[in-house]
Amino acid sequence: MVKVNSKEMERRQSLRLEKTLPVKFDLPHIPSASGTYEALSRNIALGGVFVETDLVHDENFSLDKDALINLEIELLGQMQKIRPKAKIVWISRKSRSPQKKRSGFGLKFIQITPSEKRAISLFISQEMLTPSGVEEKQLPVITREQRFTDRERRNLEILNTIRSNRLISRAEISKTTGINIVTVSNYVDTYLKKGLVFERGLDISTGGRRPELLEINPQYGYVIGADLGPLNAQTATMQALVCDFTGKMLSRAGAERKDDNIENYLGIFKKLISEVIKRAQVQREKTRGIGIGISGIMDRFNGTVCNPLSGSTFANYQTIKKDLENEFSLPVFVENSAACALFAEKWNGINLEVKAADNIIYIFSDSQCAIMLKGELYTGSNKSAGQLSLSAAGNNWPENQPALPEEEDLEAHSARLGEKIAYLVNLFNPQVIIIGDCFSYLGDVFLDQVRRTVNHLAFRENASIVRLTAATLEG
Repeated sequence: MVKVNSKEMERRQSLRLEKTLPVKFDLPHIPSASGTYEALSRNIALGGVFVETDLVHDENFSLDKDALINLEIELLGQMQKIRPKAKIVWISRKSRSPQKKRSGFGLKFIQITPSEKRAISLFISQEMLTPSGVEEKQLPVITREQRFTDRERRNLEILNTIRSNRLISRAEISKTTGINIVTVSNYVDTYLKKGLVFERGLDISTGGRRPELLEINPQYGYVIGADLGPLNAQTATMQALVCDFTGKMLSRAGAERKDDNIENYLGIFKKLISEVIKRAQVQREKTRGIGIGISGIMDRFNGTVCNPLSGSTFANYQTIKKDLENEFSLPVFVENSAACALFAEKWNGINLEVKAADNIIYIFSDSQCAIMLKGELYTGSNKSAGQLSLSAAGNNWPENQPALPEEEDLEAHSARLGEKIAYLVNLFNPQVIIIGDCFSYLGDVFLDQVRRTVNHLAFRENASIVRLTAATLEG
């Protein structure tokens, strides 16, 4: 058996699904191996497949690495066959044994259509939902969720305080955050050495040494933000922008998406990101990363995204993440669009109540929301918290700005949304509920009706505290 280097094996196993599938193949470049052969795959991945066959022992012809193969793989349960071209990357000639070592060859896809690649991605994602089809090491296990350390938390809090105040002294940072002045000064000294912040002028002193004002250095780095657009819309808009380190937008661009087959639009999405980088004219080496917003129910164990209205899996966000990291050589972070909208409103919105709150719920659509508790995003055990839909798939409204409903429908829908919000108010006791901009076209009458429903149904103690407000930023 030809050994596979550890890096290639790690890449190949990252999305590898142990599954037996019917396979047919031929070897067009080996004259002695004419005809079509039948075999079984033993695992499949986005990049290739392992085919079990005793053909590797046939002495009539030899199989070597890089030999080309025409494949036909039946994706069981999908009533679909894919026909990629592949090449042999490794060969196992070990006979079957009690240790279940198999004879066959590992294949790498070299010609495969976007629709075939998407079919494999969805097949793997759907099979992962059934534990019997997944390797034991890939089964979801209960693990400790990654959390900020105390140092990371202080770091973010101090930086955000400087950013949001534009100009601020060390003493004011200490007063605002509750972190002692010595600790604040230690962090600030590190920022100054890195060039992350700089001192700008002198603040008014009440006695003693006049304190220097601190300001974020906007040219310290640049970040790219992008959104793949809403679901269930006749035409969706994908967007991308570049911001400096203060959050100031330097360039922005958009492109239309005609359907929800996200992975088919990755090429256009990449061009969109390249376009905003070019427009912004920023130093590439100072670009720190790319943040992607994607609508839908995210599954952090399987890396999939599900449509909340239809219940169907439509993309693998880990595949998207890896594809973009390979394209731009930058770290890529993928998060639910509702969560992105919540943080955008808190950091860059103009509502002071939102900026001051640390228990916030953002109503992104009739079926999804984002939840912030004690200043941190709450995602649940599987990154899919925030689903508001309890009705049959396809019966929710509105998702992405459909036609304006009749007056009686408007009242009914405002009442239904108000009921959901009242339940959240009673459950989480938030300080602020933000009604997303996808509802803004319905006007103040709709929001007033929602408020009345919430005040009527929520407990008085909770309803008297929470503030319902419309989003101040456009999507």
